[in-house]
Amino acid sequence: MTPSTSKKIMSVAIAMAIGAPLAHAQNVLEEVTVTAQKREENVQDVGIAVTAFTGEQLTQLGYTNAQQVTALAPGVSTIQPNGEANYAIAIRGVANSDFVANVESPVSLYIDEVYLSQMSSAGFQLFDMERVEILRGPQGTLFGRNATGGLAHYVTKKPSFEQDGYAMITGGEYEQVKFEGAYGGGITDNIAGRVSVATHHNSGYIDNRILGDDINNANDYAGRGQLLFTPTDDLEILLNVRGSLQQIRTGFFENISSVRDGELTPNEFNPVLGYVDRDGDVFAGDYDKFGHQDLHTLGVSGTVKYDFSNGIKLTSITDWQEVERDYIEDSDASPVDGLNFFLSTEAEQFSQELRLNGETTRSRWVAGFYYLDIEVNDANGAEFPLAFGYDGPGGASGNPLGFDSPYTTETSSWSIFGQYEYDITEKFTGIAGVRYINEQKDHEFTTNVVAFVPGFTERNGNQNIVPIPGFGGVYRGDAEDNMVSAKFQLDFRPNDDWLLYASFNRGVKGTGF
Repeated sequence: MTPSTSKKIMSVAIAMAIGAPLAHAQNVLEEVTVTAQKREENVQDVGIAVTAFTGEQLTQLGYTNAQQVTALAPGVSTIQPNGEANYAIAIRGVANSDFVANVESPVSLYIDEVYLSQMSSAGFQLFDMERVEILRGPQGTLFGRNATGGLAHYVTKKPSFEQDGYAMITGGEYEQVKFEGAYGGGITDNIAGRVSVATHHNSGYIDNRILGDDINNANDYAGRGQLLFTPTDDLEILLNVRGSLQQIRTGFFENISSVRDGELTPNEFNPVLGYVDRDGDVFAGDYDKFGHQDLHTLGVSGTVKYDFSNGIKLTSITDWQEVERDYIEDSDASPVDGLNFFLSTEAEQFSQELRLNGETTRSRWVAGFYYLDIEVNDANGAEFPLAFGYDGPGGASGNPLGFDSPYTTETSSWSIFGQYEYDITEKFTGIAGVRYINEQKDHEFTTNVVAFVPGFTERNGNQNIVPIPGFGGVYRGDAEDNMVSAKFQLDFRPNDDWLLYASFNRGVKGTGF
């Protein structure tokens, strides 16, 4: 039996605030405002299973990564189908365990009402946050995009005309240094801005006994700039530019041999690798290759809000974003160059939402249109240096063979939606909502046996294809779905302290390749 091993990481944080004093710990249970129904409400008045954290609560809890918010949310957990390459959130057992970039999760992620389609960009840093909302159960009517299990909505702090800011630095073991800070305020009478940044560095907490440098380190940068324009009392325009960079040494497997089918044999010699790791220390290993994850994200969005004189509010959210990732790992986790798995991603996304909100004395309603376009140019594959050698171009010999499987997926989706609430009596409220979705996908996948020759493209477009009769080829497919999600709910408020509700929700998810 492998002995259990634990490792504690110590850190100390120092914070400074300008015009915004830190909240006391007893304020963790303060009232939280959410937008789970596309309007601001007290979380206690929303008939949805919601876990919400304010920005102050996130700071008090020490959350600095988007995936940490699941720790105190009932029925919610973080999963990593492929280590640092992908993150996902699971809600009530609904999750995505795939690691390829064109497969969208059934638990959606949103930042400032903008959908994130790429799991590789889901492990972003949390800094200068207004709040986080986790909604459990299908949310297809108002959010729409594959939220069959629920969603997490991250809301950043917006510019205001009052000068305020903060700075916080954290130092800890493994040469850890974290910094986050923001500053903003009025620039003119009608223009306000805010700049927010975050960095995280540490030397790694897994000892590489072969190459020296520790792995699973941190080298992250993120920034966000916002400009708020208020040309009139009724019109508000918010521009948001955001980006991030991550460059880390990957490594997360512990080498445990299995020389008999279906049985782990941690103390027995592996005749294929010629190696056995007997110490059972999951925080140390003999890695012959530095894996890496180079991840770049960039996004630009514009939000326009206009209040008409009759009380109807128009919201327009336009967003463009891209993700680029190059990932490779020492999958055999041994001093033998046996198997190195890789992922490569170039994804681009555009979305547009138009929404109208209105209310009367006894009713509230929202209606809108949503468009989404996603283009993914991805590849996955592996090097097999231990098993194969190849005399390739340029006279090089002994080049490892492996697979390079590039693919493209284009998704185009549009939908119309609406939800209506009516106060039947002072205590009973009825809610009905529906969304119609049209979605089209085009997919092309190629499998190639290739030689990994120095000086040539290795991943996602390797030209050194090794012809093997009967193996490999191209797959092409397309799909069109017409889907309907719906919601029917009855709320009962016997008094100011209680909300009881019964609801039916139908969630849908489009075709995946």
